[in-house]
Amino acid sequence: MTIPNSITRIIDKHGKIVPFDLSKIYKSIATAITYIEHVKEWEAESRAIKYSELVQKRIFDNFYNLNALIKDALNKINSFDQNERSERILRSDFCPRLTSLLCQTCLDQLNEFDQLDPKGQDTFWSENSQPITMVRDLFTNNHKKLPYLEEVINGFYQKIQNKARLGFTEYDYYPDREFIQDMIELELKAIGEVCVAEGFMIYREGRNKIKTGEISKTQFTHDGIHRETLQSTLLWNIKHECDSVFGLNDWILGKNGKSLKELMDLSDERFYADIEQVVEKILKRKNQLKIVIIAGPSCSNKTTTTAILSQKLQKRGLKLKQLNVDDYFLSLSAYPKDEFGDYDFEMPDALELDLLNNNLQDLTLGKTIQKPIYNFKLGKRDGIEEFSVQNDELILIDCLHGLYRKTTESVPTDKKFKIFVEPQNVLRNTDGSYTKWTDIRLLKRMIRDHLYRNYDPKKTLAHWTYVRKGELKHIIPYIYAVDEVINTGLPYELPVLKTSLQEIFPSLIYIENLRREGRLDPYIRGVRTSTLLDTIIRYDYLEEISPISPIREFIGGSAYEIRHNE
Repeated sequence: MTIPNSITRIIDKHGKIVPFDLSKIYKSIATAITYIEHVKEWEAESRAIKYSELVQKRIFDNFYNLNALIKDALNKINSFDQNERSERILRSDFCPRLTSLLCQTCLDQLNEFDQLDPKGQDTFWSENSQPITMVRDLFTNNHKKLPYLEEVINGFYQKIQNKARLGFTEYDYYPDREFIQDMIELELKAIGEVCVAEGFMIYREGRNKIKTGEISKTQFTHDGIHRETLQSTLLWNIKHECDSVFGLNDWILGKNGKSLKELMDLSDERFYADIEQVVEKILKRKNQLKIVIIAGPSCSNKTTTTAILSQKLQKRGLKLKQLNVDDYFLSLSAYPKDEFGDYDFEMPDALELDLLNNNLQDLTLGKTIQKPIYNFKLGKRDGIEEFSVQNDELILIDCLHGLYRKTTESVPTDKKFKIFVEPQNVLRNTDGSYTKWTDIRLLKRMIRDHLYRNYDPKKTLAHWTYVRKGELKHIIPYIYAVDEVINTGLPYELPVLKTSLQEIFPSLIYIENLRREGRLDPYIRGVRTSTLLDTIIRYDYLEEISPISPIREFIGGSAYEIRHNE
């Protein structure tokens, strides 16, 4: 099949080959802009038309443009360590589209696309010098001076031979609906429309999960916000005059007889009262349950909430056994690596789900398992330990992707109590807009990664795009498919975080360099969080923070056992 010079046909959601219709892309983008930004229809349409043209080019470049795909592959390979390069190149999940297109190009130009006998594959590729010469020319034209170019060429030549043996399907010839939606997300982020991209992702993933039966239509969330929790939090903040940066600064400055220590105590009391309500609901189902799941996006205080819940339930006579799902992470070397040397370990596939589910099933049957132990500083497992649950105990886990169906699919739904936790820091900025909760969590993760995971805050900022991708796809869509929601956001967090970040927050020079590199997603977040911190007065008396405060999970000094602090 001759490689086309434009997008003419695609594979639709039913698996049928249909004409490409650019208007569908434009309409979906316009809908996302209108819903997220509440702008006039004419503005949304004008922007969407322009953006859809950019998306069309990205689709072509990422599916049919051989030179663009080779350039992208070489950029990624350039970030690989020398001792891992060959292994990463040969992985089936590395540049599969480039591999397919290279194979198609070789067979097409040699007039062998339809004539090649499967039985003669090995002879064709080993004795014919033309294919390897073609591959070498294609790569050499893109990067003549690459010192390890021959290693790359040989690696891809081996990959295209494997592809030829496997054969081709329609998905090798035409982009499908999922691929196109991926390109919409990527292009929106590339041009700086991060909020629109995230709104599009939430809507897309929610609809997908309705189709697969993971959530119902009534559980679908258009914007990823749990409205009932938001309303109660906002009312609490208004009552206590901490719903804006100005009101919060008054507490820090001690105006009108206020003190931040008092706000700390009130906030902690509210948080503990919310957990107590969850305890009561679990106790009512204790004879039915096998597992309690606490899930939520990164740095939502899952670990502290789990520890508190465990203590409270045990005081009420319900024994628990915590299973740390972080121990089921795969080694860093197993994750894909991008052109900046960053890893995407924020998706459920970062966990060894088969092992986790086998272990969960054995535990519910009363068997003892050999549980892995993960070392975050080494980026791999470094041991195992026996783990068992008695008949009168429940398994308690806190997990980023605990709500994702495949994470605990070996345990029946009625045997699970699912809790969603998220810090809803409902605070108005100086311009009247509300802070983004994801930004507060980003600040917490910078501190945690720096103190306990040997990870530079600059890398944390650059990596956050992967964090959000995993959250929007596999966490946020489930917020109405749980038994309970707990808001772990505390009004006094920002001044504490500012103090803890004063020596480690990425410099404005680094943030500006992100823009120069075209990495607009982390650039926008860097500018936004830096500006937010500038509006808040620093609070230096961290010793006044209670050891049972949830914020201690990140800044240290918690009365609870925090695994990542060891």
